[in-house]
Amino acid sequence: MLNNLINKTLSENISKRGFTKFTDVQNQVIHEKNVGRDLLVSSQTGSGKTLAYSLSISTEILNTKKQKKSTPSGLIITPTRELALQVFQEVQWLFQNTNLIAVTSIGGMDINKERAKISRSFDLLIGTPGRVNDHLRKKYLNLSELSVLVLDEADEMLDLGFKEDLDKIIEASPDISRKLLFSATLPKKIISLANKYQKNPKRIEVSNQNIPHSDISYEAYFINKKDSDNAIFNLLRFYDDKNILIFCSTRSSVTHLHSRLLNRGFGVVCLSGALNQSERFKALQAMKNGRSRICVATDVAARGIDLVNLDIVIHADLPRNGEGLLHRSGRTGRAGNKGKSILFFSPNEIRHYDNLVLHSKIKPKLNKFISKEQIEKKDDKKIIANVFSENKIVDNEKIILQKLTDKFSFNEIALAYIRKIKEGLSPIEDVEDISNSLNDIKSKPRNKNERKGKGRKFKFKSRRNRKK
Repeated sequence: MLNNLINKTLSENISKRGFTKFTDVQNQVIHEKNVGRDLLVSSQTGSGKTLAYSLSISTEILNTKKQKKSTPSGLIITPTRELALQVFQEVQWLFQNTNLIAVTSIGGMDINKERAKISRSFDLLIGTPGRVNDHLRKKYLNLSELSVLVLDEADEMLDLGFKEDLDKIIEASPDISRKLLFSATLPKKIISLANKYQKNPKRIEVSNQNIPHSDISYEAYFINKKDSDNAIFNLLRFYDDKNILIFCSTRSSVTHLHSRLLNRGFGVVCLSGALNQSERFKALQAMKNGRSRICVATDVAARGIDLVNLDIVIHADLPRNGEGLLHRSGRTGRAGNKGKSILFFSPNEIRHYDNLVLHSKIKPKLNKFISKEQIEKKDDKKIIANVFSENKIVDNEKIILQKLTDKFSFNEIALAYIRKIKEGLSPIEDVEDISNSLNDIKSKPRNKNERKGKGRKFKFKSRRNRKK
């Protein structure tokens, strides 16, 4: 049931969108006890937080009367251009038939066009920290009548070095304005920001955000580290009709894997901090319009983006903790669709893998790695399925067909077709199956003078043997 405190037009727009009930974070943010209060909200991607603060800010704006038309009543700050555009799209359908106007202020876009927009009448500004602060510094933007400010992915903005920009934006806002901070986690730096600028904020933590999603199945493969790239190649060959997001731990790992996949003919894009806004936008567009079906990304670069219809998440490098695992995996299995999350771990990562599984409360199915025969069998099925076309044969095709049948038998033509299709496929790589050795490795006693870390071994000399 939808909240009866929501403006009638907004409520109608929500119903038209197909919503019949709100998520936990939405119910808490728009609860009557929190109306007009500063909020400090811990909520993950996919929890419905965008609609939560969009509803709250929209209701506030509709109840606000401005003296100046060219000043915003509401401001939403996001860490990335992509997230800002997604929020703008969400707000657009929510604002239908309300006469409310939203505009964007985003790095990488035409700054003169933005200045023209914010010089006219508008109600809500959605932007990135650097660009919004730039307009403030040059006196093109006036926040004197701001009634509500939202910082989305606040932890991410601090991680990206936007602390100074955020300080200036908040300090340019009226003291009486509401301030809503949304963050995936609530580390000390976020608490410090809240203590500095918020007034008696209501703290909201979505209780089930670290519970595994029931629509996501988990699989794990125990492989040698040296086979990691080849294992990913073969996995992509096997799931060649799926949309896939691959997570790597560093920019260099993303660049390395992206380059190797391109060399093997995969339709792949990448997202990392090494890309500028234009390159990021092109990569996301390629995924959205189907020109690419594989994206390789770091955790930081992938935050705040929404890749719809994502089938599989692959962890080429294990995440740091269970929360990170669930956050990554939560990119799939959305809107009632089933998703798959696949983990790779090597002999030196067994303890880290076990800790991830324990703290994330998932139960991955530990599989033997996909064999060459399995991939070839799937190739054959696809070739047979793609032979038949529902389209009628056109005249020029009839001419070519006649020439072929005059010269070759049907078996020869079919064989040539099969070979041509297989020539275009990425080669199947050799991956050693070490799955049977996992229990033996786990049962092996550890050296007393050796402490294992994440993927490393540290040896300590006893005090007796140290050099003086």
